[in-house]
Amino acid sequence: MKITLISTSTYPSDQGIRTISSYLKKNGHKTRLIFLTASENYNKLYSRKVLRQLLEICKDSKLIGISAYASTSKRAAQIIKYLRKLRVPIVYGGVHATISPGLCIKEADIVCIGEGEETALELANTLEQNKTIRNIQNLWIRYGNEIVKNPLRPLIKKLDELPYADYEIENHYILERNKIKKFKEKHLNGQIFFLTGRGCPYSCSYCSNAYFNKLYQRQKPVRWHSISYIIKCILYLKNKFPTLNCFDIRDDTFSFRPIKQIKEFNKKYKSKVKMRFKCLGDPKTIDKEKIKLLVDAGCTDIIIGIQGSENVNLKIYNRNQTNKQVLKAAKILNKHKKLTVMYDVITCNPYEFSKDILDMINLLKKLPVPYYLSVNNLVFFTGSELYERGKQDGIIKTEKDSAASLNYWDRWKHIKLKKRNEYLNLILNLMRGVVTKKRFGLMPRFLLNLLIKEKIVNFNLKYKQLTYLFGSLVGLFDFIRESIIKPVYRSFPVSLKIWYDKARYRV
Repeated sequence: MKITLISTSTYPSDQGIRTISSYLKKNGHKTRLIFLTASENYNKLYSRKVLRQLLEICKDSKLIGISAYASTSKRAAQIIKYLRKLRVPIVYGGVHATISPGLCIKEADIVCIGEGEETALELANTLEQNKTIRNIQNLWIRYGNEIVKNPLRPLIKKLDELPYADYEIENHYILERNKIKKFKEKHLNGQIFFLTGRGCPYSCSYCSNAYFNKLYQRQKPVRWHSISYIIKCILYLKNKFPTLNCFDIRDDTFSFRPIKQIKEFNKKYKSKVKMRFKCLGDPKTIDKEKIKLLVDAGCTDIIIGIQGSENVNLKIYNRNQTNKQVLKAAKILNKHKKLTVMYDVITCNPYEFSKDILDMINLLKKLPVPYYLSVNNLVFFTGSELYERGKQDGIIKTEKDSAASLNYWDRWKHIKLKKRNEYLNLILNLMRGVVTKKRFGLMPRFLLNLLIKEKIVNFNLKYKQLTYLFGSLVGLFDFIRESIIKPVYRSFPVSLKIWYDKARYRV
């Protein structure tokens, strides 16, 4: 069977449909992958030109799969509506479909909840044999006014039995400058986003993992590929793509792995792969030995999630994490001078008080420098615990209030939408970037210290005119950066991007 799988993700790093594709191919089907990587404006729909080209590419398909996040669901709905002309089964899957199947079944007649490999194969086999798909696990199916809701199948326990993610790019396509083109090695931009396992041990209220963990509460959500599997797969990709210079390990927290596995990874990665890599960690699982081994293996960049102040983490985000743990982890990381550390924080939360934001700013001031600060504005993702709480409390009256239609970088738009603590949220957003003893991003430390003095904070929280005036200028700058500067950057050759990034993040 000829099957087309389409990703609406912003970047061509969707390992989910790549693994589904390779699983289908392993079992005798033919697949093509299409990465409709529109700009970072999640709400930007595809042009008629792109849709017509997509229709032409998909015209011989016997089954079509669409993957989307909540942030790209409008684009997915547009594709599904347009491709109905082909009169072939279209299945809607991915994170958004799993969390909000009731919304997705309004767009597509088939919705896949949970992991898709085994479900996609059973669906393809059943359709090929002209049998009914009515009882396939993980699927919601619409028959006229009737919706069949089948139970979930168990999670895949032995991940090593899955084939490597599909990077046979000869039959892949990508959207570039309003045209769908053949996928080339250059579209990887010198790095591959790589998952070494599945699942997250935490259930933060703003995150989809809380929903997944509840959905599979009687099963073990965190599962890992063996280190041998990981190394073999990475070596395969390294040999296949000569321009690769980095692997970006995107497990929710790679530092959660036991020390025994980290030791094995260190030994095999540095002796066989010999290429730098990035990863994600969390303060609770950072320790001296793990970080030393990761850096020794070739880790050059690590992202650590702080997210909220201690009070917000414990009472709002369901994130059992203390400032003491953050500071302890930061001291460990700071000892490795070759390691670039990025801290993630979430701001623009209508549940926060001004004291919470000031506590966060003061915590960031205590972190040992240098480091890079990433400031993300809160989105109430549909189906998350925080979304449901926001609806119940009247914070979310319409979907616009959830901020799902905004990008993280729409800083001033988030602040205006939330209408709470505007002054302090703007200050925290302006702190993003390289942090040194003298500055936070472009803001000198002495200026930050002045701006968070009690009298100045109270005045600007009460009288908002200056905040709104300066915020409008910030919004204009963000628009210029995203619509002009970033498109120019994307046109750079890989070697120039590497040089630019090193210069930009040099601390």
